[in-house]
Amino acid sequence: MLIACPSLPGFVTRVLRGMPNVWRGRHRLLRCWLIFMHAVSPGRKTLAEMARWTPVSITAWRFGRLLTAAYWNGPLLVHWLAQALWVTLPPPTNGILYLCGDGSHADKRGPKHPVAQKGRISQQHPWLFGLRFVLVMAAWDGYRVPVSFRLILPKRHAHYRSENALFRERVDAFVPPRWAKLVMVGGDAA
Repeated sequence: MLIACPSLPGFVTRVLRGMPNVWRGRHRLLRCWLIFMHAVSPGRKTLAEMARWTPVSITAWRFGRLLTAAYWNGPLLVHWLAQALWVTLPPPTNGILYLCGDGSHADKRGPKHPVAQKGRISQQHPWLFGLRFVLVMAAWDGYRVPVSFRLILPKRHAHYRSENALFRERVDAFVPPRWAKLVMVGGDAA
């Protein structure tokens, strides 16, 4: 059984020191607590359950505020995590890296989200209301690592770009790891 932690272990902040400076103020400390509690807390991994094992000043409400902060740079975090993961995973024996692209959506309920879309992707698809995005994954030897993503903005938005244009942009911006001798790109034909 875990005993409540009165202070954050020093190795946690050392491990996460290389993470991009995305969080402001106290959110940096809360991020360290959240990652540490997700790794060591017993039981369900809800915010309320993890907050039970932290000091009194760190509450589930504060964890929730951290996770819903609007200033996060999601694409930068995905890129940093992919770069950190490549160092730890073994490279493929043949040196071939596969880039796979796909577009998808995440359902949303709130009608006031600024980039939420409603409608159909095509005549055969069902109706949707949510966030559409482009995701690029790197794959080799059974590993699949997300390396980049972008939100597809609604057509009425001033900075709208099509799904194919965003995918091509993400592939052009991709920097392969040193061990990759050949990068093969594939996409969803639908």
